[in-house]
Amino acid sequence: MESSVNLVKALEEVEEIIVKNDYTTARDELIKLQQLHPAEMDQIGSLLKLCEVLSAAEFRLSGDSGGVDHYWVLQVPPSSTFSDIENHYKNTLEALHPLRTRNFAGAKLVLELVEKAFVVLSERERRSEFDSERSAARRESGYRTVSFDLMPGGGDNKKLVISEPLLDSNSLDGIPFQDYYNFENDRRPEKIEAGQIWAAHFKGNYSGRNSRYALVCLSSDEVVLVTWLEPIPVTASERRWCDAGLPVSCGSFALIMEMTCKVTWSTISSHKCAWVRGVVEDQFEIYPRKGEIWAIYSDWNVDEWAYYSLDTLKDCEFELVEILSDFSKYTGAECAYLAKVDGFKRVFERKTSGGSANTTPVTIHIRPGMFYMFSHKVPAYIFVGGEIDGVVEGMFELDQLALPDYMINGISTKKASEFENVSKISCTTIIPTGLSFFEPHWSANDFCRGQIWAVSCGKDLMPRQYTRLDDVVSESEVRVTFLEPLPMGDTEIGWRKENLPITCGVFKARGTSVKIGLSQFSYLVRFQQRRGEFYKIWPLKGEIWAVYKDWNGKWKQRDHDASQCQVVQVLSDSTEGDAGVIKIARLEEVKGCLTFFQRKQCYGFDLTGVVSKAEMLSFSHRIPAFRVPGIGRHGVPESAWHLEPNTLPSK
Repeated sequence: MESSVNLVKALEEVEEIIVKNDYTTARDELIKLQQLHPAEMDQIGSLLKLCEVLSAAEFRLSGDSGGVDHYWVLQVPPSSTFSDIENHYKNTLEALHPLRTRNFAGAKLVLELVEKAFVVLSERERRSEFDSERSAARRESGYRTVSFDLMPGGGDNKKLVISEPLLDSNSLDGIPFQDYYNFENDRRPEKIEAGQIWAAHFKGNYSGRNSRYALVCLSSDEVVLVTWLEPIPVTASERRWCDAGLPVSCGSFALIMEMTCKVTWSTISSHKCAWVRGVVEDQFEIYPRKGEIWAIYSDWNVDEWAYYSLDTLKDCEFELVEILSDFSKYTGAECAYLAKVDGFKRVFERKTSGGSANTTPVTIHIRPGMFYMFSHKVPAYIFVGGEIDGVVEGMFELDQLALPDYMINGISTKKASEFENVSKISCTTIIPTGLSFFEPHWSANDFCRGQIWAVSCGKDLMPRQYTRLDDVVSESEVRVTFLEPLPMGDTEIGWRKENLPITCGVFKARGTSVKIGLSQFSYLVRFQQRRGEFYKIWPLKGEIWAVYKDWNGKWKQRDHDASQCQVVQVLSDSTEGDAGVIKIARLEEVKGCLTFFQRKQCYGFDLTGVVSKAEMLSFSHRIPAFRVPGIGRHGVPESAWHLEPNTLPSK
């Protein structure tokens, strides 16, 4: 009963979206509802068909007629026979039948569009005349705006207004929002068999504890009897991750016999998994394989995240990668980042460095102990070329049910806007090969056009200067444009006049592009790009920073030169809590370890504080840091941070 009420409410919300002419969002929501309510395919399918017809009717022929493309309305190619057209017409009416008895906005209009399209295309002379008009229209270009009422007598909110570029409608594949590959065919109920392992949808609610996988015991048309798999953590970090209830998609898994239950097939119908038998009978190993597409967590940190709950992942961001080599427990895997193809919602291609003329992919090597950063596999279809205009061989169409909403809708969030900043450093420096001090050893492959990097400057060579990377010149040099701070208040203006370094605030790329050596770079900066050449850089949650001790906004150069710093961990972004306030925790050196720092305590409590927006200049510079799994064996707390020696304040 509750499920039916939820469906009715969801359909009402979708209908409101349709009335607003947002067919893309409406169609995406309907596809999700199909997965959750497979028994209501007719009711949901009728609204899907309505969205397809209305979106097809948006694109008008140019020329004198400016009419609807009837081929698009019926979703048939121009080469269709009269028998094909009649069959599509009947199928369309059958799909729309549930709407005939309802006074739903747009239902009458859709039926009129379908009837008119059939009348024109089913009569030889009318079709010939339309084909001539259509051919002439395809030779023209431009925009045409039309409007008509969705409901007779409807107000302004029921009027469809279109202003769209005229597109090539020669191919059925070009129909708006019409997927080329139907992923639903791969997960129909009849595809599920006993003995298979299937993955749950990453956005769904499932009962598998940490695991996304279930072994099928028995399958029927309506329900599936499954036994959920449980990950087998090996390291202390992995155990903490699992104890926090966070999902695991890679590694070794064991059957949870007490977690055998009945589920609807849509619960586990993301995709069928490839696996190998583990060391014992009831263990399974699942790792990424060459050619697959996976989502990985952005800014992933197995130790940091393990201290939080499952809510940590609700707002996290992802990157998409193509697996270039089978993941090995001994060597890891090489992966290539993917970027969305302009003009498409679910078509992606390999991300390249150095502009469109460069075919070198941006890659990342994920080490053996880092496979928890894989969030989930994304079902994909690889194009061979020629299927759709604008798509070439090697591009991928991805299953929208495995993509976060912001990727599909193109909504830029704080982290989504940082996709241009991806580089190997975010992952390859999390776990060092030893306990010795590390220094950045960059190669040309670590850099990508558009990234923002911090470089060493000043007498103490601390990373207080930001640059935008413009091009990779050679294996040892890159071309950059320096960023200059834009002071906003009196304190910042005075600080700027004294030529004192500013590391927080708004910055702008100015001046000419210059060449600098790779040895000057310290770390990749996470930023919020504003308009054009403007970048907003603030301390972000989880980062380690140096702050000036006894800071004063009226400092002169001599005061800055004589200053001392403290090391702090940022506990909140400036957008959280009180406006403009950042919470911090004091860190102190682990006794006997020059580069390891831990939370400073007083009577068992962490020493914390806040930095207001007016005090942002007290942040000296960010210190690259990471945690070292297993460091406890050497007498260093597991929660301690290893700080980059070159960025530690001398005082």
